[in-house]
Amino acid sequence: MKHKQKLIYALGGFVFGVLLTTVVWLCINRQTNLNTIIASEETKPEIAATLSNVNLCEAIYIEESASSSTMIESPEEVSAALWDNTTVYTGGDIVIYQGQQYRAKWWTQGEQPNNSDVWENLSIIADNPTQPDGITIVPINAAVPQNTELTDFKVVAYYPSWKPDKLYTVDFGVITHICYAFAIPTAEGDLRDLENPNTAKTLIRYAHENGAKVLLSIGGWSYNDIPLESVFMEATSDEIKIQRFVQNILTMCDEYGFDGVDMDWEHPRVDGTSAKQYESLMLALAEPLHAKDKLLTAAVLSGATADGNIYYDAAAHTNAVLNVVDFINIMAYDGGDADRHSQYQFAVDCATYWKETRGLPAYKVVLGVPFYARPSWADYGTILASVPDAYSKDHVVYNGMDVYYNGVHTIIEKTQYAKENLGGIMIWEVTQDTSDINKSLLQAIGRTVK
Repeated sequence: MKHKQKLIYALGGFVFGVLLTTVVWLCINRQTNLNTIIASEETKPEIAATLSNVNLCEAIYIEESASSSTMIESPEEVSAALWDNTTVYTGGDIVIYQGQQYRAKWWTQGEQPNNSDVWENLSIIADNPTQPDGITIVPINAAVPQNTELTDFKVVAYYPSWKPDKLYTVDFGVITHICYAFAIPTAEGDLRDLENPNTAKTLIRYAHENGAKVLLSIGGWSYNDIPLESVFMEATSDEIKIQRFVQNILTMCDEYGFDGVDMDWEHPRVDGTSAKQYESLMLALAEPLHAKDKLLTAAVLSGATADGNIYYDAAAHTNAVLNVVDFINIMAYDGGDADRHSQYQFAVDCATYWKETRGLPAYKVVLGVPFYARPSWADYGTILASVPDAYSKDHVVYNGMDVYYNGVHTIIEKTQYAKENLGGIMIWEVTQDTSDINKSLLQAIGRTVK
């Protein structure tokens, strides 16, 4: 029995030794291959860096994974197309939206990548956003204009035509420019008759008596709840329509005595012919307006997202357009609901895009601030009437809902930033303020710019 037991032990020891020798030989061979992989010029840097910091057994697994035909490509290497709301995407599809890459988690169509859980933000920003088709890139003209009024700090307020009884709320002691919103275009290149034309005339008279200028704002987001983007596209679809559209704008401007035009096409896009048509319209408007010493301004996209990334379609406001406008009004709000709506940093990011990334001179950059909350869309004045201390905050519960807006402190902070770095501050829209002077957002702006 003892002899048999010794034989079993010896045989077991031999087998173990063979297995151990085999494993060691395999590991040495694998290590040699691993070193070759690390040294290879074709090895991805991230893999080489990983391999150089792992133990032998982990390296064997990593090497096999790296050479496997089922290895997932890094997001940077995946070919991504621009997101299209008519295209059907399935899980794994990668798109570019507003300069960022998103990956679909499952089947989706028409759901915006920055607004839906179906899309995973890969946190990758396109280094070189696509330029609009048919556009000749020209340098930004940063020269200071001969008209020094344009370099003065501007307080621009939008006045809505559908509120004819709110004229008394406008303090022209603070406001330098007011945009009468809106003249509505038609697909044929005409303009609909102004809503409440007598209000427009009275507004112009009050403004002029107080040294303020009034601009005719063209467009807006929608008319009767129908977006106007397609109307603008039709109205500028060929040169004849553009000239007709321009002439109708000039005629209305002269008829009422407006001091210029504010173009509020929301919004030209990088893809397709939209940017080119927008550019053609603005260039056609600039010459006759400036010949009459009238202004041409534009309401423009925020330029940045609430996450601090570049807003893709902002490039559709071409350099040629930025050169001919007297200043731009940045819609630095509606970054989203809750605190994404219009935080201070969002405003700074938006201004930085237009001033630094695009190279606009400071006097042309006017920073927009909201006088309303999201997601309720309630006026600041209405919220304050219900929540008396709302002026000291940016977030309250109103009618059972968490609402986010800009209180007095944030408005002052943004105005101070604009005063030190930009050409002005813009308000959407002035009738949403409170009549309480001590809590008024407009009066807070006035005190800050003095």
